[in-house]
Amino acid sequence: MYFLDNNSGIATMPPLKETQSTTPLWFTEGDGHKGISWPGEDWFNIQQAEQLALLEAAGIRPDKGKLNQLTLAIRAIIGQEALLKTQALAEIAAAGKGAQKKARTHLGLGKLATQDGIQEATLHRKGIVQLNSSPRSADETTAATPKAVNDRVNAVVDKAPSDLDTLNKLAKAISNNPKFAENVMQILSQKLAKNENGADIPDKNQFIKNLGLLETVNLAKNATPNQRKINGKTLTQDVQLTATDVHAVTPEVLRVEIPVGIPLPWPAERAPTGWFICNGEPFDKKKYPLLALAYPSGKLPDLRGEFIRGWDAGRGVNPRRKVLSSETASLESHAHGYRDRYYVEDDGPLGHANNKEKMPVGYNADTGSRATDGDNDSFLFIDKTTSNAGGSETRPRNVAFNYIVRAA
Repeated sequence: MYFLDNNSGIATMPPLKETQSTTPLWFTEGDGHKGISWPGEDWFNIQQAEQLALLEAAGIRPDKGKLNQLTLAIRAIIGQEALLKTQALAEIAAAGKGAQKKARTHLGLGKLATQDGIQEATLHRKGIVQLNSSPRSADETTAATPKAVNDRVNAVVDKAPSDLDTLNKLAKAISNNPKFAENVMQILSQKLAKNENGADIPDKNQFIKNLGLLETVNLAKNATPNQRKINGKTLTQDVQLTATDVHAVTPEVLRVEIPVGIPLPWPAERAPTGWFICNGEPFDKKKYPLLALAYPSGKLPDLRGEFIRGWDAGRGVNPRRKVLSSETASLESHAHGYRDRYYVEDDGPLGHANNKEKMPVGYNADTGSRATDGDNDSFLFIDKTTSNAGGSETRPRNVAFNYIVRAA
């Protein structure tokens, strides 16, 4: 096989043209309607490329003087990948133990796939075992034959007391019944296995009846009457209750009824789970985005020892304040005055004094000269203020609570 080698060709295969038909078409020399078929450069280039690729896959260099290279290439490729019938899998053996192990695995040989040969059985390993017909053999590498078992049982029976007639019957069964093993397995299959814990009981209802527990089971079935309901759900099976069924408050409802960020009084030193004490501490705004909406600064207000006051919002009662702003203690400006009065017998000398006042009617009857006259009708007074008294702040009576806010 060889490629085009005259000067009419080019060094690079031209791009293939667009496919004109997806149905195989065949060559013709013309049928009166069509002319002679012509393959064109695409067809010849495809044929040459396919054949060169075949030689390359087989590792064969094109030789113009050899006319069997395609045959040799096909044989070489088959020889590389295929198993020949005449070799009887010798190719796998030649490939080594790794290839043999993989082949056994592919054949589904289980544990044998990891072995290079079938091993002999031991007390700790499965494998090929040799049979032993000796009734008194102590060899633990061989297996007793049915004859060895029969001989041993017969020997035991012959030496047994006469009242153990069951052993005689067993011995006869062993000797006379060629299907003894099959019969024993059938009998054993009718027994209950301890490790099944009752799971292998064929008729559990009859079993319960035999134990006298039928009435107890029936009472248990009716322990929860199926005519009773929980929120309209019949008690015939496990009932799945939602928060709505038991009137529980879900986190979603709680966020609506108590928005995140509202300070609430809490009667304990520590906040409950999911809540923060308003102590001025910062918080993680990414972890608690709803709380960050209420407190964009990422810091809780410090309400320890504080009273909360409604924001003025333009009313004018407490102006020039912002929400969450603090205010120091204050007492509205005022004075506490009192008057000292001095009795004057004769107000003539007082003249035009401003700090005097007339006595109430009838005052002279009990004061001074105890006589009624016209000159002792005045008081001289002096206005004063009281001295300071009280504690360190002005406050109403109160009870101490912690202010807390929901975190999420």
